[in-house]
Amino acid sequence: RKITTGAIKDGEGAVVSCLKDNLDKISVGCEEQVSLLLEQEVADYTLDPLLAKYCEGDIKQICPEAGEDQVEACLRERIMEVRSEDCTKQVVRLITEAHSDVHLDPLLLRACQKDIGYLCGRITPGRGQVIECLQANEQRDKMSLTPTCSHMLKSRVQMWSNAYNRAKQYDSALEMAEDLYAAVQASQNKHEILAYVLLSLGLLIFVAFCGGRCSKGKPPSKLY
Repeated sequence: RKITTGAIKDGEGAVVSCLKDNLDKISVGCEEQVSLLLEQEVADYTLDPLLAKYCEGDIKQICPEAGEDQVEACLRERIMEVRSEDCTKQVVRLITEAHSDVHLDPLLLRACQKDIGYLCGRITPGRGQVIECLQANEQRDKMSLTPTCSHMLKSRVQMWSNAYNRAKQYDSALEMAEDLYAAVQASQNKHEILAYVLLSLGLLIFVAFCGGRCSKGKPPSKLY
């Protein structure tokens, strides 16, 4: 069912905002409904009342020529140029939401669509699982992703880092940024641990193989 902001009564904005900030904690059914609303807001930023309210000045300053469907992407890309604390918090939220659900990042989705279909087709979108899948494949084999997807993914890692660094200036935005940073770090650490385990296993097999060959010793020389 399509969700529209017109269905939201006065006073419910805080509830919707709370649900957006806690996508990783709400039920799957509720997350799907909130994601539908978020996808509509990506296509038209004016459907996001908090973003439209708190970022009005920054949008005019940073993204004056961006269309309604390009404003969110513009703000995410240029978060280091956002001036106000309130708008910074909203843009950090946008970046966190896009990290959680790749469908909220049209540029990344377009660049990695084939990769997602081939490598992560069985992954359920949401909670950062698709991006984690892409990162895992690139960690295992740098050539597994198409050049376009790999380049865009690297730009997103930089964006997440920028969001964290920008949010550190404001306590009100830092909590969301820390969650984003922790999610990215956890994903990277998981793959580093996996690589370490596989390397250790390989070394054990190698040592066992060499030890077996050495234990056989040389065959006794023939007596004449």
